[in-house]
Amino acid sequence: MAYYIKVVIQKVCMVTLFLGVMLSSYADYSTKILELIRFDKLAKFQQSVKSKQVSSYDTTGANDDGFSGKYSFLREENGTQVIADLKGPGIIHRIWTPTPKDEIIQFFFDGESQPRIELKFIDLFSGEAYPFVRPVVGNEIGGYYCYLPIPYEKSLKIVFKGKMQFIQIQYSEVESGVVDKSFPQSFNAAEKSALQSVVNVWKDYGTNLLALNTSGNKEDLKIANSDISLKPGETLPIFNMNTGGRIVGIEISPKVTLNGVFKDLILKAKWDDEKIPAIQSPMTDFFGYAFGKPSARSLLIGTRNDIHYSYFPMPFDKKAILELEYLRDESNTLNEIPVNVKIYYTETKRANDEGKFYAEWKREHNPEMGKPYEILRKSGRGHHVGTFLQSQGLNSGMTIFFEGDDQCYVDGELRLHGTGSEDYFNGGWYALADRWDQGYSLPLHGCLDYSIPLARTGGYRLLMTDKISFEKDFLLTIEHGPENNNIPVDYVSVAFYYSDSHPMENPMPGREALTEVKSPKTLEYWLQLLPVKAFSHGASVSAADYRDEVNQRGYQVYKLEGNPNGFAKFELEVPGEGEYKLYMTYMKGPEIGSFDVYQRQIPIKKNINGYANKPVVVEKEYIGTLFIEEGTNTITVTMRDKPENREKNTFMLHRLYLEM
Repeated sequence: MAYYIKVVIQKVCMVTLFLGVMLSSYADYSTKILELIRFDKLAKFQQSVKSKQVSSYDTTGANDDGFSGKYSFLREENGTQVIADLKGPGIIHRIWTPTPKDEIIQFFFDGESQPRIELKFIDLFSGEAYPFVRPVVGNEIGGYYCYLPIPYEKSLKIVFKGKMQFIQIQYSEVESGVVDKSFPQSFNAAEKSALQSVVNVWKDYGTNLLALNTSGNKEDLKIANSDISLKPGETLPIFNMNTGGRIVGIEISPKVTLNGVFKDLILKAKWDDEKIPAIQSPMTDFFGYAFGKPSARSLLIGTRNDIHYSYFPMPFDKKAILELEYLRDESNTLNEIPVNVKIYYTETKRANDEGKFYAEWKREHNPEMGKPYEILRKSGRGHHVGTFLQSQGLNSGMTIFFEGDDQCYVDGELRLHGTGSEDYFNGGWYALADRWDQGYSLPLHGCLDYSIPLARTGGYRLLMTDKISFEKDFLLTIEHGPENNNIPVDYVSVAFYYSDSHPMENPMPGREALTEVKSPKTLEYWLQLLPVKAFSHGASVSAADYRDEVNQRGYQVYKLEGNPNGFAKFELEVPGEGEYKLYMTYMKGPEIGSFDVYQRQIPIKKNINGYANKPVVVEKEYIGTLFIEEGTNTITVTMRDKPENREKNTFMLHRLYLEM
């Protein structure tokens, strides 16, 4: 059996169809491990399950969500911190932190006096302590995550021998019989093999999970392959089935590039006789674009090369229709869009214990002050399985709007409260290099984009074993700003969920609401992520702290030091070509000489005097006008004469600004 699993995974066959056969020979915990790749179970309702979360969020509503550690533990015992004290039966699905440490964390099961799990906190995520292996655990985009299921039959107490900071522990309270035994003392052969199967699939995230070898498979997977060409104002079907069944894969390959100003292609779906579309979204947003560019590449949905793919199971009772609509827009120069479509499906009808798949697209420009943005509000029975979110700040400067917490209300009760927007997406520490600083995809989560000058970011998260079930109603919100929802922002989101009832509405706004999101008129370039393209002629660039002795204030600066004609070239991210006014905040001081500013070889301003008797800051001085076309979005600072009695010249830059 172990060999059979290995062959199946290596051929990247449809795990959702094969695993149903394999699970019968596995012990209970092996089954729980394999649920990390049981995509076919995404549609299945959970019985008597309550999804909850332990979190270090500031219970006063302020923003101390783990910085001080005040809200990061329940109580102290014998010099340790009790992080969680859970009553069983239950299962931990996800553990997240951006602040891992070397101190010991312990897991005490079922009232035992000795911990079954005891290791350094960092080793829950490092991949160096079996069975916590990559990529089921790991770290990127500033956050550390663990998805290895941790079941407990009667109780689970988690103790930390240090000072905990940021923490989220998502778990489910389940009914008797779901958990037969707690986390094992050691893994048996079947459990090791199951974990390896998950590792193999997760390592290949973004590849086609449906490349089947159907030998011995009772299911008959079929493929509807078509080539269509859409004209403006036209809607064409890409799949139509008049008997019950399920779509298990969608692959769409436009033969033209979809870009930032192009949201004219709308993906639609209807199940059975429902009047409201189950899916009605710009195709780019549905597949995880960020501000007009492909971004997400996850296990279940995203883009690879020119293929837009989704492997969410979509069961239906009697019929299904998928369509593409090409909205008419006089400004669009494309006459037709040729598209190749592959729909993978079976004739297995929706089971009584399954929901139908829905995707709710929303855009809200400048949400109401004092109220959080609603990602999904739903009545009925179902479960939430994923979120895409693009966030465009309407003010220039740091992306403070992303300090806001997520809050999830289930059946009228606040069950999950997060610690920050990037934390919800398993990230952390936006605006820091090698943390939440650029688009980056992982199997179940990722950063869609990040830019300080353009004041934009976004993330995605898919929920499999940690899907959030509801019996009556569901509400997922996110704050815009650290407190009081008072920072203006432009949100675009897609929420994925399964339900026993169709939405009351799933509107698609008019063409004018789908245009490219606009950046602030002033672009700010902070040092943390300001790329230095090149430096030469004996010059060196380093980060430094500098104190304005006149105003008694400290600044972080780029320090450029070298001989006359030494230079540094900085790259400026801009929303598009055009004319921009350049401003600079820099330092004057006794060690600073004169310098020039160029756009490539064109002088913008020459012989700027940086000398002063005392260190002092020059705030936002106008330097000149840049005319930016493709490949010219850089400026070069060149040092000229050095001060007397100095061996080298020095230039200190604090911040750059462009105004459109």
